[in-house]
Amino acid sequence: MTIPKRRAAAILAAQHFVVIGTADADGPWTAAAQYRLLPRGLYVESDVSSRHARAIAASGVASGVVYDSSAAVVDADGVQLAFRAREVDAEASAIRDVLAERLPRDAGDDDPAAILAVPTKRLYAFEVVRAFVFDRDAWRTRGTDARLEVDVDEVWALLAR
Repeated sequence: MTIPKRRAAAILAAQHFVVIGTADADGPWTAAAQYRLLPRGLYVESDVSSRHARAIAASGVASGVVYDSSAAVVDADGVQLAFRAREVDAEASAIRDVLAERLPRDAGDDDPAAILAVPTKRLYAFEVVRAFVFDRDAWRTRGTDARLEVDVDEVWALLAR
């Protein structure tokens, strides 16, 4: 079996969408968003009026899952993440700083103009605090839905290569 931290890095490198979980006074909420990799997390673009953006502004935390939806049931795999989350200031220099930190997979233009062109558009930075992969052995041998924690620093070191 592949080493859990390598599985986590491979999933995060191959996929492009995260399902973000937040909670507010009305209860839990999830939303899918395209992500880009940062040195110890990821960022998404969103509107400040979105429910998850408002929840992040209030709490500073979120969770997420990245998974391969094309995998067969027996090969199901994913990475579950706990985040410290924040809205990036709507200033060119702050946006440029985040864009410049992107990992090689997502490197590109560091011009913040496309974000600044939409007055309510923001970057949301998600620092990974904890990460888990699906425990395939537990599923295959006992039919139990379980997780294995992986070292976040080791996963992101693999992603930075």
